[in-house]
Amino acid sequence: MKLLTAKEAAQYLRVSLFTLRTMEKEGLLVPFRTPGGHRRYSQEMLNEYLERSRHRSAGEAKRILVVDDGAELLHLLAHTFSSCRFSRADDPLGVGIKLAQFKPHMVVVNTGMSGLDASDLCQRLDGQAGEFMVLPFQAPQETRMGAAEAGSDPSRLGALQETIKRLLALPP
Repeated sequence: MKLLTAKEAAQYLRVSLFTLRTMEKEGLLVPFRTPGGHRRYSQEMLNEYLERSRHRSAGEAKRILVVDDGAELLHLLAHTFSSCRFSRADDPLGVGIKLAQFKPHMVVVNTGMSGLDASDLCQRLDGQAGEFMVLPFQAPQETRMGAAEAGSDPSRLGALQETIKRLLALPP
């Protein structure tokens, strides 16, 4: 069994030494110690970690950022897609912050928002292609009236729901 040094293990995992140390502190990796106290890693241990992390990321919930000036659309979508995680922003600055922190798989932009140039926002978001999908959508007027008046019937957004399911490959 060949043992790798910390530097070799970090290169094998394609992470920094700092990240490798963090993984140890979180208990994700437990290195062997030499009599001199140096850390050593077996390739088998690193492969097991990689396999576990693949399974963990495969089961990770899809993240959807909703750009809307009200929370009604977010609530309707969250009710429909309970396996997804949601966040909301209502202006371009908030969108930028959420993109950095939340790292969404999809951004749903309500093009009917007042005070926002939705087409410009969508063009700027499309420029970051590959990181996430952008889905412009005009929410029906009843979702903007308020949840109490509109009811919480998520079927009113059927076309949007089907598009999200298809694009994110979510189960029916």
